Amino acid sequence: MRPNLLFPHRLRAIGWLLTIPGLVLGYLTVYNDYKIPDFGMQLRKSSELFLPAYENFTNELALALVITGLLFIAFSKQKHEDELTAKIRLNALYWGILVNYACYALFMALSLLNAYINIKGVEDVVDLFSDKFAFMIYNLFTPLIIFIGRFYYLLFKSKNEYTVSAVRFLPNKPYRLLGKILTVVLILIVAISAITNSNDDLSGDILYVLPFAMLLWVYSKEKQEDEYISSVRLSAMQIAVYANYIILIVSSVLVYGPDFILVMLINLSTIPAIFLLVFNYRLYKIKQEDGHEQKNNLTLGIL
Repeated sequence: MRPNLLFPHRLRAIGWLLTIPGLVLGYLTVYNDYKIPDFGMQLRKSSELFLPAYENFTNELALALVITGLLFIAFSKQKHEDELTAKIRLNALYWGILVNYACYALFMALSLLNAYINIKGVEDVVDLFSDKFAFMIYNLFTPLIIFIGRFYYLLFKSKNEYTVSAVRFLPNKPYRLLGKILTVVLILIVAISAITNSNDDLSGDILYVLPFAMLLWVYSKEKQEDEYISSVRLSAMQIAVYANYIILIVSSVLVYGPDFILVMLINLSTIPAIFLLVFNYRLYKIKQEDGHEQKNNLTLGIL
């Protein structure tokens, strides 16, 4: 399992220099409504509902700094990159994504509880931790933070232990097929709702649930799970993370106001969605290459 798709080692220090001021700026923007003076542009002649005429880009700058910095910290090469480091990175990446969605599942449970609970005192606590908008903001970068924490913990642990536990996947049957069916059905419902402009509330609810269907697919084994498949998984997951955050940064610049809430909602599903596209495409190419090789061997055998 060779290390690939990694930044040069020196970018890790630059990552910290971007992340720390980005987090400070983000905190001031979200909780103190701070805006860098004159850091924006006139987008429309007059203000509309939820759409100011002048758009300040302080929050977009904070988001770009944090995400770029965390990507550099997470995916910069170590001084000594080897097969063990690659296995640790795969373990941490899958573990980080899984823990993030476990937190998401807890958030969903609290949101449902919040809709029905009427116990004084408890209701306030549940409401605090089930704020959808706040959760979607944190979700923009928590997968990277969890991954970084897990990765460096395993690196520290590997100084005394020269092995890393394998990533645990669900059995191929029935979870892989179940994940595929649920994913396709939910996407079809959202697509039909979007085309017919009907029941936007249903589409929104499905987008909250869709990641769990995809995760059944992502975290279920292939029929033949080996070291080479693990390498393909690592590469596909890294591409998914990179692509997800590139899309997010571009969207933060191009999309404003309430429309960006939809971007954050879709962002809940983009990492598993991109992973599934890349991973299954690469498996398809591998099968094609194996088929051509077998065909060529058969032809040579006949000759």
